[in-house]
Amino acid sequence: MVYPLKTLNERFEQFAKEKHIEARMTSQVIYFEWYLNYKFKRYFAKSEDRIFISESSPLGVDIYHEGAKNAKPFTVWMQSEQVLTSNPLEEPREFYRLAEERALNKVSFMVNVPSITIPTKEFVYMLSYVVNSYKVAGKTYLIKIDGTEIYPNK
Repeated sequence: MVYPLKTLNERFEQFAKEKHIEARMTSQVIYFEWYLNYKFKRYFAKSEDRIFISESSPLGVDIYHEGAKNAKPFTVWMQSEQVLTSNPLEEPREFYRLAEERALNKVSFMVNVPSITIPTKEFVYMLSYVVNSYKVAGKTYLIKIDGTEIYPNK
């Protein structure tokens, strides 16, 4: 007679735990990776595999403000000037327009997923829903499952 109440209580406790985790979730990469692994680890082919997020590699020169602190060194060279430096960070880098960078990088970040045990399409729907909920507005991403690039669902 008590069994239905006990199972209902266990379901409610699990629901409350999930909602508590969701409420504390942020889009910071370290928390986001943990949350994605927590949510989807049951679908991985190997239990030791993990989802990780990789950012696009920045092209060209960073934009600096006059009072910037802790920035990478940036040296302006004349076009015909001979480059004599031992620091590779001071080597001349090309300037890119934002449109050119988007054309080369395609996305802001990639969600790298190990091999999974369920159909890819089903997993992409679930993963896209979670990532779309927590990603920063204006950022674009690509899902990479076992090396295969897949566009997420909007």
